[in-house]
Amino acid sequence: MKVFNEDTRVKIPATIQFLRLGYDYQSLKTDDVDIDFNTKIFVNRFKPALEKINGRALSYDEIKVILSDINTTIKSNDLGKSFYNWLINPLDKIKLIDLENIDNNDFAIVDELPFNIIEGTEEGSFRPDINILINGMPLAFLEVKKPNNEGGIQKEFERMINKRLKVKEYKKFFNLIQIVSFSNNMEYEESDDAEDVKAGSFYTTPNGMNTNFSFFREDDYSYHEKYNYKEISQNKIEYVMTDCGYKKKEASTDEFKENLSIYSPCNKFVTSLFDKSRLLYLLKYGVMFINGKIPQRHIMRYPQFFATQKIIERFANGGKGGIIWHTQGSGKTALAAFSNKVIREYFSKQNITTRFFFVVDRLDLLMQASSEFNNRGLSVINCNSKAEFTKELNKSLSSNISSKSIGEICVVNIQKFEGNMPEAKNDYNANVQRIFFIDEAHRSYKSTGEFFKNLMTCDRDAIYIALTGTPLLSKKERSNLKFGDYIHKYFYDKSIADGYTLRIKKENIDTVARAEIKRNLELEDDADINDKAVFESDPYIQALGKYIENDFINFRLQNSDNTIGGMIVCRTNPQATKIHQWFEENSKLNTGLVITEKDDPKQREMNKNNQLNFRDTNKPDLLVVNLMLTTGYDVKRLKKMYLLRGPHAQSLLQTISRVNRPYKSPTGKVYKYGYIVDFVDIEKEYDRTIEAYIKELEDDLNENGEDEGSLSGLVIDKEDINRKYQKYVSDLDNIIDTDNLEKFSKRLMQYNKDTLLTIKRLLNGIKECGTEFILSNALDYAKQIDSDHNKKLIKTVQDRINFINLSTRSVDTLDYISNKEVVEILFEFIKVSVNIIDLGKLSHNTPEFKRFSETVVEVQNEIKRNKNKDDIKIIKLDELLQKIFNELDIHDLSDLDSITDELLKALQEARNINSENERLASIYGGNFAFVKTYQDSIEKYDQVTKEELEQVLVLIYNNLKDVLARDIVLVQGRKNFIDSIKKKVTKLLLKAKLYTKVKNIYDVLLGELYTNIQIFK
Repeated sequence: MKVFNEDTRVKIPATIQFLRLGYDYQSLKTDDVDIDFNTKIFVNRFKPALEKINGRALSYDEIKVILSDINTTIKSNDLGKSFYNWLINPLDKIKLIDLENIDNNDFAIVDELPFNIIEGTEEGSFRPDINILINGMPLAFLEVKKPNNEGGIQKEFERMINKRLKVKEYKKFFNLIQIVSFSNNMEYEESDDAEDVKAGSFYTTPNGMNTNFSFFREDDYSYHEKYNYKEISQNKIEYVMTDCGYKKKEASTDEFKENLSIYSPCNKFVTSLFDKSRLLYLLKYGVMFINGKIPQRHIMRYPQFFATQKIIERFANGGKGGIIWHTQGSGKTALAAFSNKVIREYFSKQNITTRFFFVVDRLDLLMQASSEFNNRGLSVINCNSKAEFTKELNKSLSSNISSKSIGEICVVNIQKFEGNMPEAKNDYNANVQRIFFIDEAHRSYKSTGEFFKNLMTCDRDAIYIALTGTPLLSKKERSNLKFGDYIHKYFYDKSIADGYTLRIKKENIDTVARAEIKRNLELEDDADINDKAVFESDPYIQALGKYIENDFINFRLQNSDNTIGGMIVCRTNPQATKIHQWFEENSKLNTGLVITEKDDPKQREMNKNNQLNFRDTNKPDLLVVNLMLTTGYDVKRLKKMYLLRGPHAQSLLQTISRVNRPYKSPTGKVYKYGYIVDFVDIEKEYDRTIEAYIKELEDDLNENGEDEGSLSGLVIDKEDINRKYQKYVSDLDNIIDTDNLEKFSKRLMQYNKDTLLTIKRLLNGIKECGTEFILSNALDYAKQIDSDHNKKLIKTVQDRINFINLSTRSVDTLDYISNKEVVEILFEFIKVSVNIIDLGKLSHNTPEFKRFSETVVEVQNEIKRNKNKDDIKIIKLDELLQKIFNELDIHDLSDLDSITDELLKALQEARNINSENERLASIYGGNFAFVKTYQDSIEKYDQVTKEELEQVLVLIYNNLKDVLARDIVLVQGRKNFIDSIKKKVTKLLLKAKLYTKVKNIYDVLLGELYTNIQIFK
C-alpha cells in the first residue's frame, strides 16, 4: 500500500530540494553523529568547518570551550542579540561563519532534530521537520504541513507562538535560531485578508510573543527557471527515504515523483529563501534588533530584501541613485536602516568611506525618523539648521559611532533652510561617498525650487535615493525626471495581501446629515459650505462637532473598542483650533490639537506631546490637524479619519493612508479596514490620481514585460462592500441553500469538516458586511441581510463542527465547552439525524433524552476534573467516547437508552480514573505534580513496578513538602533542583533498596517532576 502523508508529500521532497541547492544530507543515524546537547550543534560538522574558516587546527578541548561559550551566550535574555553579533562580527572571538565566501562554509540539512531539554529523553522537546545547519549550527528550520491541513498555516503560527516561543526552556534555542519558516505546499490565496490566510509559505525570525510571519513572493520572474540545480541521483533519494523511516519503493511512486517537482509551491519557496547566497545575505544584513519598551528582533520583509539588492545592482551598473516606490506603511524608514550596512560594506570593499543623510522637510518627521533609526541601533545626528548640516556634510568620516551602534546616519530637516545650501568640501582628499535618502520625495522638491537645486548640488558626486509611496507624476514635476528612474516598486495590492497595510473604507457624509448641518446653520440649500466664512463659523463648528462626536462614539460602540483613535483633518488652522475648543467645552471625548504655529513655542510643545501621547497611550481620543501629521505619522490605533478638506494627487493618498496600518485591539479584534468619512467628495480626485499612477506603471513595465503590481482597490466604499457581500452569497449558494434553517441543518450532515469551515467563513463574511454597512450608514444595503437568521445559521454550522470535534477529539472538546453547549450540540444532532420517529416527541425534557444528556454532563464533569489528559487511561477513555459518539445512530427514541447505557460505562471508568488520582494525590499532600510524574513514568519505564515508583516519589515528596508551597523549587532552577534532591534522597533510596530500580531513570524522573511542579504550582 502506497504511503501518502505529510512526509512523502512535502517533507521529503523539500529535503531533496535542499540537496538540489547544494546542501548535504545529515542523518541522525550515522556513527559519526556527535551532537552537543546544550546547543544542538553537530560537532562532527562544526569542528572541521571552523578549522577551515579560521585556517588552523582546533583540539576537542578548544571546541568544548567554544560550545560552552555559545551555550552561555544564547542563554542571555536578549532575544539572541549577543549570539547574532558574534555570528556576523566576531571581533576577538573565533569566526563561526564566513559571510564573504559562500563555499568556505558547510551547508547541510537534518530532518526531525529534537530540541530536547532533558538529556536522554525527548520529553519536553520540539522537533522541526527540516533543520538548516550552517557549519553544524542549526540556524534555521522549515516546518511543513500537507496541503489543506486542518486549520491551515495559521494553526502552525499559533503552535509556534503558544507551544514553543512561550516555553522558557526553549528560549536559548530560539536565540540560536535566526530564521524559522512554514509551508503547507500551497500557492498563496487570492485574498487580501492576511490575518485569515490558510495557504502558502512564510518566514520570520524568532521575536518572542511579538513574532509575525511574512510572505515571501519571488521578485525575479525567471529565478526558478534559470536556477542551476544540482542533479540528485535516485540512489540518494532512496537513501533519504529509508533514513526517514520509509521503504525504498516509496521513492518511485507517481505521487512522490509529482511532489518532487522543483516547481511545487514549497520547493519554490525553499529555493527563493534558502539559496545559499540569499540565506547568508539575510543573516548578514536582514536581522535587526529594535530597542523599545519591549525589545524586538525583526527580519527584512521580502520587498526590503529585493530593494536592497536592487540598490547594489544599480551602483554596480554605474547608477547614482533613483526612486524606491514602496506604498505607505511598507517600512521605508526601516528600508533605509537596513540599506545602511548593505551600502556601507559595498563601498568599503572599494576602500571608500560612506556618510549617510536622511532628508526630511518637517521637524515632526525629523523626530520620528531619528527615533526609529536610534531604536534600530544606528547612531543618529540631527541636523535642524544649515550650520549643523554644513558641519556634518564636510566630515569625511563618521565620528559618532559607539561600540554598540550598527552604523551612523544624519537626519536633516531642510524645512527652515533658506538661501543657498552648503557645498561639500573634501579638504583632505578623502575617498568618501555621500548617500542621501530623500524621505517622502513627492514633497518640497519642486524642480524649479531652491530646495531641489541646492540639495542636488551640495555634493555633485553624491548618491540620491528617493523614497516615496506616491511619486509626483505631473508633467512639470515628475519624480523620476528629478531623482532618476525606479530602483524598485512595491504597491498597495501586494502590501494589502501581505498584511502590511489595510484597505481604506470611504464613508460619505450622508445626505440627511449634510442637510441637518445646513439647517442648523440656517443656510439655503444652494449655500456654499466651502466658503471660509461658513466653515470657520461657530454654528458650522458646532454642527460639525456634534456629528463627529456622535459618529465616533458609535464607531467605538460598534467595534466594542475604546482603544481606537481618530483624526480630524481641517481646512485651516483657525478651523482646527475652533473644533478643538468645541470638543474641550462640549464633549467627553478628548482631542489633541496639532498645527503649525511659528511664533508659539507653547503650541510647538503641545504638538510634540499630543503626537507622542496619541501613539503611546490611548489619549487623546482624536487628533485635530490641518497640514501636520497628514504624512509620515504612523500609529496603528488611528483607525478613523474625518476629512474636511480635499488634498490633491499624491497628498490625497498620503493623507488617507494614515489609517491603513494593521491593528489588533487588546481584546483581540483585528481590523480589516481603515475608515475615512468624506466631507469633500474626494472620489474624482482619487480616481484621477490612481489613473495617473496606473499609466505610469504601464509606461514602466519591468524588463520581462510583466506587470509589477496594481494600485487599484486601495479605497473602497459601500458599493465595494456590497459587491463583496454578493460574492459571499453567491459562493454560499453554490454550496448549500440557507433559506430553510431546518433543511440547512440536515444538509450539513452530508459535509466534511473542511466544507463546514468554508460555510462558516462565508457566513461570517456576510456578518462582517452587515457590520460595515451599519458603520457606513448604508441602511438600504444593511436591509439585505437578515442578521438574526444569519446568526442562527452560524450557530447551526458551529454546532455541527463541534459535534465532529466531539466525535474525533471527545475528551478535548468536552474539556473546553460548557455543559449547556454539549447538551445543545447533541440535541441538534439527534434532531436532524432521525427520520423515523415523531420529532414532536423529542424535547430536552423527553425522558430518554434527559437521561442521555444528564449522563453526558456527568461524563463531562469528570473529564473537567481530571488534571492529566495525557494519562494513558484518559486516552483509552477518549477512544471509547469517540466510538460512542460516532455510533450515535438513532431511529427511535428507545435507541437513546442503549447509547446511554454505553455512556454509563464510560462514566464509571472516568470516575475510577479520578478516584485513583485522588488516592495518589492524597499520598503526596494533594500535589498533582507527583501524580502526573507517577502516571507518565509508569507508561514509559518498565524497570520499576507501580508500587516501587510510588514509594520513590513518596520519599522525594517527604523531603520537599515543606518548601513546595513556596517558590524555592522554581527559583533554584532544574539542575540545582535535581542535585539537591539527589543529595537528600539517594541514601534513603539505597536504604529502601529502591536505588538500583531507578538508577537509570533517576535524573530524567527528577527533571520531569521539576517540569510538573511548574505546571501545577
